[in-house]
Amino acid sequence: MCRGKNLSLTLTSLLAFAAVANAQNQPWQFPNGAVESRVQTCTAPQPLNRVAMDDFQFAQTTTLRWVRWWGVVFNPAQLNNRSYYVAIYSSGNGPCPAPCNPTVIQAPSPYCLVPSVTAVGQDCNGRTVYRFTACLPAPFVALGGTKYWLQISENNSNSATAGEDFRWSGYRDIHNCPAQQRDAAGVVACTINDDCPQPIQTDLSYVLRRTCFGGVIVIPPVILAPHVFFAEIRPIGAPDTSPPIYRQPLTVDSGGEYSLDEADLPDGQYTVTLVGMGMPHFKQPLNVINGVGTSSFFDIFVGDLNNDGMADGGDTQLFVNGLLHP
Repeated sequence: MCRGKNLSLTLTSLLAFAAVANAQNQPWQFPNGAVESRVQTCTAPQPLNRVAMDDFQFAQTTTLRWVRWWGVVFNPAQLNNRSYYVAIYSSGNGPCPAPCNPTVIQAPSPYCLVPSVTAVGQDCNGRTVYRFTACLPAPFVALGGTKYWLQISENNSNSATAGEDFRWSGYRDIHNCPAQQRDAAGVVACTINDDCPQPIQTDLSYVLRRTCFGGVIVIPPVILAPHVFFAEIRPIGAPDTSPPIYRQPLTVDSGGEYSLDEADLPDGQYTVTLVGMGMPHFKQPLNVINGVGTSSFFDIFVGDLNNDGMADGGDTQLFVNGLLHP
């Protein structure tokens, strides 16, 4: 999700999008471990000690605006407003694994991103795996049939400690070329293993999308966790009783950002309806232009504030407390 001053809602693909090939839809799964990927700074991205890359290719020319990856951290402070170096390289379309790819022939399109972060499970080493999501501040146009390489690395200059604080989670099914690592001397490992007790050759876990929709739910402290919401999306003006074109549970992070993971909306005007916790159905417009849109919700502290499954008198004191202590 887009981060910084603009909190965000992310929607990815509900409608089938023919340009998306399997190679750029590689979500983490248990028990996959992780690999080192770290640079000195976003402006001087020399490996420290290694950086990791994985290849992708679209069947048709596709404008990318959104990236998601999975990883583990070694310090909880790494989860709070830390930036990551993300770069996309063009390379030759030669065979794999020989000659050793990627033979990078064009400079990367680099980004320095502060993602939203959500815990999703534990890996083979019992470490919590986190899902990192960010919008690209400028879109990247991937030409159809061209092989690219994606690098995602911890930005050591903005990390929690001077040591290694992040590793990029692996993906056991190898798509196209195996993932690889480069060290500070430029030496390339053409295949890499994750760090499980019994290492297995791995690709890397990430997803690339063409859409990036933003928003936030402002949740006062009086609304007790867990926060259980659904989002329903309809064309603007459609009756509330009409079937939504999209409905999914919302994941709300500590900053109020929420994400919808499997929707790809064409440009147009929509209505997002927020449902859950015994509250009225709040609605906000979502205008999608060039694959980008925003929709946020405020003043929702009504309904099931004590999270007991009912909106009743038991919620009254929490509501009053919310008014007295915003």
